[in-house]
Amino acid sequence: MFKVVERLTISDELAAASERWLTRNGLPEDVDEDWLELVCEDGDVFRPDNIMLHLAVPPSEVSPGDCLDVGRTQTVGELWPDADAPPDAVPRQLALARTFEHRDDLWVGVCELPGPVRELFTVEHPEAMLAVMNATRRTLGRGILSIGGEPSGQLSFTVLEGDVVAWGSTEALVPHAFTYWLDAGPATALATPLRGASRVVGGLGIRPDLIIRNENDVEARCPVDETGPTPELLPEDYFEQHAQGEVVGLRIDREGGLGRDALAAIANLRPADVTFAVAGDGSLVISGGPDDGEPFTLDGAGITPLGDPRSTPIVVPYVVALAAHDGAVGGAVDLALDVHWGRLHRSDRAITVQWKR
Repeated sequence: MFKVVERLTISDELAAASERWLTRNGLPEDVDEDWLELVCEDGDVFRPDNIMLHLAVPPSEVSPGDCLDVGRTQTVGELWPDADAPPDAVPRQLALARTFEHRDDLWVGVCELPGPVRELFTVEHPEAMLAVMNATRRTLGRGILSIGGEPSGQLSFTVLEGDVVAWGSTEALVPHAFTYWLDAGPATALATPLRGASRVVGGLGIRPDLIIRNENDVEARCPVDETGPTPELLPEDYFEQHAQGEVVGLRIDREGGLGRDALAAIANLRPADVTFAVAGDGSLVISGGPDDGEPFTLDGAGITPLGDPRSTPIVVPYVVALAAHDGAVGGAVDLALDVHWGRLHRSDRAITVQWKR
């Protein structure tokens, strides 16, 4: 519980920090010179010899000595003492309460973001959603990510980086079709409400932003863009019915995957292309260019070439080779290439990676 130490007219620093936070979250900038700045302590972390809370609140009859509940306020910044500040000056944590009410001998400050303006999806198995989202995003870590839904019951994730695109999907209740694009970096925050949850609901906020909330009201938000690229996705039967030239490929289906040594061999070739070839005895040979050292050979069953075992070696981008290793840990991985296109499909998460050659 916090206690008011001082009641001040709001300072320029606190007003500016509050307005920046409101603007960033698409809310009206309603902080003016009539607002108050309350200097508060809690007797533990926030105390005069350590750090003090400076809370912006609307005009009210609050007085020094009054008790506050600040649990639902928003931190908007922090100010450290200037070099010429008095020796007893301490850092100031700046916070904002958009509403401030007196309830049962206690002042309650609240600064909650508005809820969704449109429901996008409901997922009853958040762990499956988290696994697919993470695996898809991890395939192309620096790309842009889209999240889309179809009323048929699919929630899909697509990552695009240059000429490489990866996508996967999970089951969901989707009222209306949608697609929104997010930066793959900030999108990592969306994992928080999915962990350990039994149900999550996704909605569109006013910013616009994607809001995901679980049954315990744990929430995450990420800005979205309603416009984005439209990657060309090959039909499922492309390599069977529409391929150009010779089709080469292989299936990796080994218990436990390719192993750490194969991963090290792939990592040593970063960021160059990686070549997979099947030797006459069925072993997998991983190599790079002529200057990349000795090839790595993985013996044992579980590597099946597509067509003639002596067919052309398969050359794939580095990120695709990593996706093959990642997917092989949990199930079969299929690789196929023709003159123009390459495609990888991993059965463990139903994720597909496609690229132009």
